[in-house]
Formats: sequence, structure tokens, C-alpha cells
Amino acid sequence: MTDRTPSPHRLRITDWSAVSPFGTGKDAFTEGLRSGRAATAHPGDDDTPGTPYRPVPDLDVKAVLGKAGARFTRETAMAVLAARELLEARDADTAPTGQSLGMVLGTTTGTPQSYMDFTKASLQGAKPHHVPVAAAPNMVMNRGASATAIWHQLQGPNSTIAGGRAAGLLALRYAQRLLAHQRAEQVLCGAADEYTSARSWLEHHRSRATTTVPLGEGCAMLLLESGNIGRPQRPALAEVAALAFRVAIPHTDLADVLTACVQDALTQAGASADEVWAAVPSGFLDGGRSVEHDVLSDLLGNEALAGICVEPLIGDTSAASSMFAVTALLSSAQDRPEAVGRLGVVTAVDPDGAVACGVLRFPAPGQGD
Repeated sequence: MTDRTPSPHRLRITDWSAVSPFGTGKDAFTEGLRSGRAATAHPGDDDTPGTPYRPVPDLDVKAVLGKAGARFTRETAMAVLAARELLEARDADTAPTGQSLGMVLGTTTGTPQSYMDFTKASLQGAKPHHVPVAAAPNMVMNRGASATAIWHQLQGPNSTIAGGRAAGLLALRYAQRLLAHQRAEQVLCGAADEYTSARSWLEHHRSRATTTVPLGEGCAMLLLESGNIGRPQRPALAEVAALAFRVAIPHTDLADVLTACVQDALTQAGASADEVWAAVPSGFLDGGRSVEHDVLSDLLGNEALAGICVEPLIGDTSAASSMFAVTALLSSAQDRPEAVGRLGVVTAVDPDGAVACGVLRFPAPGQGD
């Protein structure tokens, strides 16, 4: 599949959902952002480095999904729930069937807890093959996307994109290609990450020593469709005007790489900095310093950064962070008349070097139809 996109082509966001530390559903996420109050933090326990965390409240997987979902990890369960909200909200007249509905889910490595538990069982068992067979499916990185598709009987393309904090924006690019090349008429595009003791230890050894932001978890998901389909469509909440990506290799200046990435995205969108209504960074800290905040402030001004706060409220959601930033823009724009006709910018930086920027355009009523 090439990067060449047939023209005319518009990537439209027609709905979104979220399972977050504020609760299950986009209404809970919207109310949490409006309140400006941080989600409830829980203290770490003896199995973690003691870092506080902000989980999705009352997420009893068996209780919400029944016996059939009892073996799902939290990541998979959150993806299933986010997709369910989107699918239940669709109109019959605008809903494709069969192979016309695709699924793309961003992640880091799936669920490290399952890998570690499985490996531990192999090492501690009487024999190496004495492992919990029922847990094996959860070790596969695409478990969340595949289980969601099976649960909701989605028959279109199904893909998992591993990209750390940039996974949400990378998933958007992949979904854009699916729609542009008519592999699907609509795509559920999201990103998810779960809180576990394994993730807590991994983050602690990698970068948590330099930050006090609690870990978070959740799944944010969009319903996407192309603007060149000859059938009735839902009004667009926003259009994806540009996506740009870079890699910050060792010994390069991260600020320079991110600056070039944001400038490239604005150029693709045919826009200037004064057209940007709001900007949301993913929350990555480099030695305790927010490079994203500094770069966005220099390029777009402090006013663009002042309106929307995400990570301080829900915690470090890792692979889901950039997609939560997108849904925060969508949620906030519905109450802000000043967003109409202007742009929203999302950035993401991952410790492994991925750098990304997405630009959304918020059309006036009737313009995104």
C-alpha cells in the first residue's frame, strides 16, 4: 500500500468515544475535562514502585462484558467498550455492513503483564510448557484489535499499530490509507493502554524517575470516514487536515525535530500559526522538561496551550495519550464557538524517538457534510 492518496480525499471524524479514568463513555470524559478536576488517584502497592495511578473506575471486566469477556485484559476490554459506544450510536442509514467497516488500534506492545505472567509461569512450573494456555491469546500484540472485531462482528481490515505515545496519530495515518484506497467505508480508529504492575515497573525503570505524573489508562476511539463516498454521511465533527512524522535519533535536538514536524504539518494543512485555536501536547517529559510545551508555545503562542488540559487530569496514558489529546480537542470544540473554522494541533513524542503532529480543522455547521 503506497502513501499516495487519491484526490479528492477528506478524512472526516464523525463521532468519538472514550473509556478513561473519568469513567466509561464520552459523556464522562467531557464532564471530567469541563470540571478541570483530576481523576481519582490510587496509591501504588507492594507489587509496584509505589507510583500513584489513575485507573478506569469500576472496570470489572466480567461484570461489564459477561462470561465471554472474562479472560480479556483491561486493554482489550476498554477497546471493546469504546467500540461499542460508537457502533450503538450509528444511524442505520449511514452504517456500512460486512467488510466495509475496518478497525485500527494503536498500542505500545499490547499488554506486558500477560507476557511477564506467561514467562513467569514457564520458569516456575514443573516443566517449561506448564503454562496457562487460556492466557496465551492475551500475549499477542493485536489481541485488543482482533478481539474487538470478533466481539462486534467487524469484517473489514483489522490492524494494530505499535508506536508508543505516537500510536494514536500513527493509527490515524493508517486509517487514512485504508479509506483513501477504498479498503473500507468507515474505520474505527483508536489507541489503548492499561495500567498493570508490569507496566508500572517498566515505566519506572525507563523514565518515571524524572516525572511525578501518575500513570493512567484508557482507550480513545474515533469513527472515521472519507468525504468521497456516494452515500448519506453524518456531519463531520472535524477533518484531519494534516499528519506529519519524524524520528529523533540519539544526539539530535528533540526540540528541533519537533519544531520541523509541527511546521511540516501546518504546511501540509496550508495554514499558519494564527489559524490555530488550540494545541494539546501528549505530555512527554524529557528530563523533567516538557519539550512539547516549549515548542508549541514558541510556534503557536501560550494562548493556544491555555485552554485544554488532559494528561494532568487523567495521568500518563502512554500509547493512548495522543488519541486522548484528539478526543479532548473534539470534546472542547463542541462548546467553543471560537473553534469554528479554525485548527487544533496535537503533538506526540515517545522516548524511543517517534515524533508526530496532527492538525484538525473544525468546520462550520454544514461545511463538513
